[in-house]
Amino acid sequence: MTAKTTREAADAAEERATADEVEAVAADEEREAAPGESGDEPGARPARPAARRKRRVRVIEVIDDEDLDEVLEALDAEDEQEAAEPPARPARPARAAKPKPKAAPAKAAKTRPTRMEPLEEADDEAEDEDEAPAPRRTRTTASVSASDDTGDAPSRPMIFGLGAAQAIVVAVLVALLASLAIWQWTSASGLSSKRDERAEVSKVAAAYGDVAFNYNAANYQAQTGKAEKLMGGDLLESFRTTTLPNLISAFKTDPQVGVTSKTNQTFVGSVDGKFATAVVMVDVSFKTKDGAVSSPATLLRLALARIDGKWKVTKQYPSGVNDQNQNQQGSQLPVPGTSGSPAPTKSPKPKN
Repeated sequence: MTAKTTREAADAAEERATADEVEAVAADEEREAAPGESGDEPGARPARPAARRKRRVRVIEVIDDEDLDEVLEALDAEDEQEAAEPPARPARPARAAKPKPKAAPAKAAKTRPTRMEPLEEADDEAEDEDEAPAPRRTRTTASVSASDDTGDAPSRPMIFGLGAAQAIVVAVLVALLASLAIWQWTSASGLSSKRDERAEVSKVAAAYGDVAFNYNAANYQAQTGKAEKLMGGDLLESFRTTTLPNLISAFKTDPQVGVTSKTNQTFVGSVDGKFATAVVMVDVSFKTKDGAVSSPATLLRLALARIDGKWKVTKQYPSGVNDQNQNQQGSQLPVPGTSGSPAPTKSPKPKN
């Protein structure tokens, strides 16, 4: 900041010079009046009161840096103008004039602020004032948002950190996935159980084909026990009442008689959990004292049922036989010796 006297300061200086002149005149008059008073002249005039001393006022204008250049230029112009003017004549001695009882009041100076802060400092303060409330507004906003959140919390129920709609969607998806998983598990379990049942039926049917026609005089007792374990229902009862006695009689009549069978293939039909059907292809061979007769790829249809938790053969049908013609064809196991070749007979001699 730079301080300089303005034109008003110059006016004040001129007024001070005038006041000095007035004071000098007043002092001369007092000196002149002093001898008269000492001589006590009767006609002397009374002394005039001394002029009051004027108060000097100095006004300093505070100029901003921005206006400094303009002020300096104005002052330089005034200096040049004063230098161009002719020098003033010396002032005449002051005449004994009556001093003014009261000096004219000085021209009122323009009221200006005694001090002005620099613009930059004012700007800095303005920026500080603008920046200072910012954190308060931020904190206020945060507090308002927090209060809004806390105020909205009761009106928006949260389930595991999710809104009501999102929780419902997640629950529906979980239910669908669980249903799909259960369906797949039950389907796989059903298929697995069906595969297990079919495998068990195939195993029982193949074992039955191996022992159904496999007897001789030496092993028929052991083989009949194995066959009975695989039979059930009507077939087991018929085997015990009809087939077993016929086997014993045949082996007593001809100990060389025997029959063998071997399962070649097994075909499983329907399996519904309690009943099942199967077809067994067996190679059968008959042995008698006259020779051996083989019947390869003999088909035997079987009906099975689950009895006491195990699959049992309840019926058997040779090829071309069913329930309608079973009584005509017979469904018993073949017994060695019952269908052997006819015994030779002697024919009478012809008479001449």
